[in-house]
Amino acid sequence: MAAEVEGGSPVSYEEHFFSAADGLRLFYRRWFKDGARGLVALVHGFAEHSGRYDHVAAALNEAGYSAAAFDYRGHGQSGGRRAHIDSFDQYLGDVRSFLAEIAQDGYPQPPVLLGHSQGGLIAARLAELDGERIRGLALSSPFFGLAMEVPALKVAAGRLVSKILPTLAMKSGVDPAWLSHDRQVVDRYAADPLVSDVATTRWFTEVMQAQQASMASAAGLKVPLLMLLAGDDKLASVQESRRFFESAGSSDKRLEIYEDFYHEIFNELGRDRPLSDLVDWLGRET
Repeated sequence: MAAEVEGGSPVSYEEHFFSAADGLRLFYRRWFKDGARGLVALVHGFAEHSGRYDHVAAALNEAGYSAAAFDYRGHGQSGGRRAHIDSFDQYLGDVRSFLAEIAQDGYPQPPVLLGHSQGGLIAARLAELDGERIRGLALSSPFFGLAMEVPALKVAAGRLVSKILPTLAMKSGVDPAWLSHDRQVVDRYAADPLVSDVATTRWFTEVMQAQQASMASAAGLKVPLLMLLAGDDKLASVQESRRFFESAGSSDKRLEIYEDFYHEIFNELGRDRPLSDLVDWLGRET
């Protein structure tokens, strides 16, 4: 399906399923623009899905870029137990398969990887391990730690239960009102049947380990880095994101913090600011 964006060049939108390395079915969508300056590969956050990024893709298309996104396992239209992983490596494998699908779909050049929240943690970890697969890393409210401190007793209990009942699902405790000041965004999120409100014990321990590993490996990051943070983030720790940025070994890195913004900066009332900063950074890196 082809559509026009402002500026005249047609955009081809397509969606289909593809297979992860272990055979799990993953959902893929892309917005390819004729004569694009580059491609941005989107990795969504925890409990949500790629369908919530149509407006981000539209902004990228308007600025001259193609975009692609997918639902990683346990999310959106993809297969797998909801909000569960046996190992964080499964998320990394899904992104590697996603990047391979982009290349097979006709875009052979390394893309810029844009990850939001948990997708930011996944993207950062992939960039540390396989930086040659991408040409730049953009992180939106990355999940390097919780905004609120988790009691040590609860963490210890979570680790124990993860070993005994790894698939035990519990309410995630995410309040949709923490995502944005835009009431329409909050209401749509709360009513979205593809959004989940649970997390498993194994997911919890695997993500915590990935956060520690990513922070420990930050100095080895070499690709250009953009970090866009919500100043009033009630979910992801701004302090931990700052620490990651300061530790990152990228010689080319930029940090922007949007005061009073909630977690989903691209869905906030002032979303044009971070979208403009993203496009500006892309113009310097592509």
